[in-house]
Amino acid sequence: MPTSTEKPATFKPSPTAYLNVLRIFACLMVITVHSGEFFYIGAGGSIVRENHVWVNNYGSFMRACVPLFVMISGFLLLPIKEEPSIFYKRRFTRLLIPFIIWSAMYAIVPYLLGVNTLNQAVKNFATIPINFNDNDGHLWFVYMLIGIYLFIPVISPWIQTASKQFKQFFLLLWVITLFFPYIKTVYPDILGEGFWNKYQTGYYFSGYIGYLVLGHYIKEYVKLSKTSAFITGLVMAIMGYIITNLVFNYQMGVAKDLPHLELSWSFPTINVALMATGLFLIFRLISFKSASAESFFAKFSALTYGMYLAHILILNQLFVPINNWLHNVALVIPVLAISTFIVTYVLIKMLAYLPGSKYIVG
Repeated sequence: MPTSTEKPATFKPSPTAYLNVLRIFACLMVITVHSGEFFYIGAGGSIVRENHVWVNNYGSFMRACVPLFVMISGFLLLPIKEEPSIFYKRRFTRLLIPFIIWSAMYAIVPYLLGVNTLNQAVKNFATIPINFNDNDGHLWFVYMLIGIYLFIPVISPWIQTASKQFKQFFLLLWVITLFFPYIKTVYPDILGEGFWNKYQTGYYFSGYIGYLVLGHYIKEYVKLSKTSAFITGLVMAIMGYIITNLVFNYQMGVAKDLPHLELSWSFPTINVALMATGLFLIFRLISFKSASAESFFAKFSALTYGMYLAHILILNQLFVPINNWLHNVALVIPVLAISTFIVTYVLIKMLAYLPGSKYIVG
């Protein structure tokens, strides 16, 4: 028993606890993006233009979700501290087994609901090693993340030895590639690119790998006061959002297909990178005052991968009743997103109590 002279242990907040909050928020952002898809994606991938204002208002801001996930990985994992074989075993046990289980679910459940035929279900199941199918398009993210995790031990030695200036050089080249989607609207093939060669000059510095390095760079070198971090982050987030929103609104009037419509919604674009970086800086200011609050968000955050995998099943079931209830896009999107978020959390939380649940929820 403690004596009267003993003092209670002083709570020391974790310096990375804010990443749990950011991961939870990014998960909600993903669900909000998918909630808006009911209102602008029509049959056969056609464009529905009637509700584009609120689809744009919500969706443009939420595009920072995927970059934030990758930046968090770069922040936490680079450079790796174990042998590549150990890193792969730990990461892919948690990543791959739940992914395979839920991919199978997305092949089977539509058949059980009468949406797909048995032949389609078998085909969807068989193509899991190759790519996602029509029922689980959101799992493209996991295929991308597998590639990122495979590459982390490759890039890690460079991260350990490269100077700050060399990392800045890499990020500069990456930022240049963020303008390529816009340049390609005028010049479809750039820097040596052609139908026989898709790997142009900037290819190896482009894509999601830049967000991985950016997350590491922020951890190591970005040391701002709270005021500076908030103002800088807010300005970057607002600038990125304005560009994303304005371009999407313009494209809605001229685009003939979804790829052209979603030009500014592409994750590796300068505007989305601005939003993601700004939000990262703002969330970095979060600090917990109690161990219980920090523990709650840590446990919640641990369920977000399972929530990501499962949420489309819930979303599809909730859309019709919520849409019939509210009849207003401005309300349906956030209500549908929050409802799906809560129900999916409860589902994954319950599954987490099962034996061997790490193979289901991650």
